[in-house]
Amino acid sequence: MDARAFVDTIGVNTHLWYGDTSYGDYAMVKRRLLAIGVRHIRDGFAPDRAPTFFDRVNDLARAGIRSTLIACRVEPPGASWKTYVRDAKTKVRSSLDALEGVNEPDLVAPGPAWPARTRACQREIFRRSKGSTFGAPLRVPVIGPSPQADNGQLGDISDRADGGTMHPYPGGRAPDSADQLTSDHYTFTSQMADVRRNQFAGARVPVYATETGYHDALNTTSSHAPVSPRAAAIYMPRLFLEYAKAGVKRTFAYELVDERADPALADVELNYGLFESDWSAKPSAIALKNTIALLDSPRKSPRTPLRFALANTADPDGTGPRGSIEHMLLQKANGAHWLALWQDSRAWDENARADIANPATAVKLTLGRSMSLTSYRPTQSTNATDRRTVRSFTADVGDGVLLIRITPPRA
Repeated sequence: MDARAFVDTIGVNTHLWYGDTSYGDYAMVKRRLLAIGVRHIRDGFAPDRAPTFFDRVNDLARAGIRSTLIACRVEPPGASWKTYVRDAKTKVRSSLDALEGVNEPDLVAPGPAWPARTRACQREIFRRSKGSTFGAPLRVPVIGPSPQADNGQLGDISDRADGGTMHPYPGGRAPDSADQLTSDHYTFTSQMADVRRNQFAGARVPVYATETGYHDALNTTSSHAPVSPRAAAIYMPRLFLEYAKAGVKRTFAYELVDERADPALADVELNYGLFESDWSAKPSAIALKNTIALLDSPRKSPRTPLRFALANTADPDGTGPRGSIEHMLLQKANGAHWLALWQDSRAWDENARADIANPATAVKLTLGRSMSLTSYRPTQSTNATDRRTVRSFTADVGDGVLLIRITPPRA
């Protein structure tokens, strides 16, 4: 995969109009977004906060950060789409990545009416965005709503959306799960397949994970389990890599900053941030920042092939159900290949609420010829941890991502 394209799959949720929370300090919002290196945010239209909200969206776009904006509500009943589509075309047209349908309509406005209201609103924002109402058509995708309990109730929306959305929160588990919804075995890839089957008649439309991530309210009694800050730092780079590898168009971590301080660590909604409410970085923010810094590229790569083979010495035939090794190969514009390796293992016991110390697995990397290899562990830093020029190399792969830069040896 192109390294820049991978970084472009990474986004984060913000609340630019939550003036009475940490988001009220817009200077810090912008500073932290730029520090992490993300180029995409997700937020919701706030016409009652205009023009401040629109000024901030446009200011971020000038800094290279574009927005996916929720453009419809089902509560209270009304034609909110009229205001949102008008503002999209007249206030923030050049700052948009996409418009999105209703956020979690079955949770926000439960009852028998939500599917019909959601479909109606989706039809209007799609039709008006693509048409000449309020100005020339928008040249950005209009993606679907994000029902949580049962996305099948919504029905087919292929005539009113360019792609689907999902919110596959892993709870206290590893990134490949989406256990907030159903069973232990319900994965984010299962949810992506459900969205395509139930809402797009099985067509392979783009699917966006417009919310996912972890909270660290370690004392919560909520069924949505927490993880430790350490586990979140291990999981966050893996989450973005696994989602991109599976074909998720863009993934938005929820959320940038804890909205308020919660010394008791009991309120789930106040502990999702990559940053504490005082804007100090959590380990997950540092891990994500390091991953982006190492993998970002100024332009697309030339896509040259790399011959390599991996052998897991603990599971040579690849039959192990967990603790197996995942990988993803990326390439930068300068031609360098970057191999990401990680254990498909749990870093957190959600029942005992305790960190898990996983022993490293010895993984043998064999290349087609001798190459220069430089290793990095972004959960810890952007500093190189190993350098060598070899054709074969055995690396210790843990539950955190290991990045190996592979380049031709210097003459």
